[in-house]
Amino acid sequence: MQLKYHMVTIEDLVPENHFLRKLEAALDLSFVYEETAHMYSRRYGRPPIDPVVMVKYLLLGFLYGIPSERQIEVRCADSNAFRCYLGIDLDKRVPDHSTISQLRRRKPAFRKVFRRLFEEAVRQCVEKDLVSGRLAVTDSTHVKVNASRASEQEVDALEEAGNYWERLDAYEEEGLEELNGRQGSAGRSGQSR
Repeated sequence: MQLKYHMVTIEDLVPENHFLRKLEAALDLSFVYEETAHMYSRRYGRPPIDPVVMVKYLLLGFLYGIPSERQIEVRCADSNAFRCYLGIDLDKRVPDHSTISQLRRRKPAFRKVFRRLFEEAVRQCVEKDLVSGRLAVTDSTHVKVNASRASEQEVDALEEAGNYWERLDAYEEEGLEELNGRQGSAGRSGQSR
C-alpha cells in the first residue's frame, strides 16, 4: 500500500455554500465571551473549553436534531463541516460529551449562564431567518398503502431552545438511571457468590 500526502485545510473540505458557513458568517457570538469572562480563571487550572465552542456545540445538536451530548460528540468527530464550524482542526479532538454535560448540568453557575446564551444564539438564528424555529414532525411508518396524495398533511410543531435543553437533561438522566441500574444489578449478583 502506498500512502499519499495531500495539502488541504479543513476549510477546503467544506463546500462554500454549506449552511454552517452561512451560520458562521451571520451569527455573532462575541457576546458569549463578554458574558462568561467572570467564570474562567486565566491563571489556574487547565485551559477551559472555549465558551463559544460550547454554545456552538449545543447549537449543532439543536439545529441537526441530535438528542444527546454523546451523539453530538460523535457527529462532530465525523463531520468536517461540524469541525470547521467549531474551529477544530482535523488533528485535534472535539470536546468530550461528558465535559459538556458536566458544565451544562452540574455546575449551577455555568448552567444558568450557558442556557441563557444558548437560547440567545437560537433566537438570533430565528431572527436572521437562518432557521424557522419550528420542528417538522412526520410519521415515518413504512407501510404500503393505497392512499391519495391529496390526503397528506404537513404538521409543524414549535420547538423552543429551552425544550431542547430539557430534552438533553432527560436523555442524560435516563442514561444515568440505566447505568446505575446495571451497576446495582452487577453488585447484587456479585454478592450472591
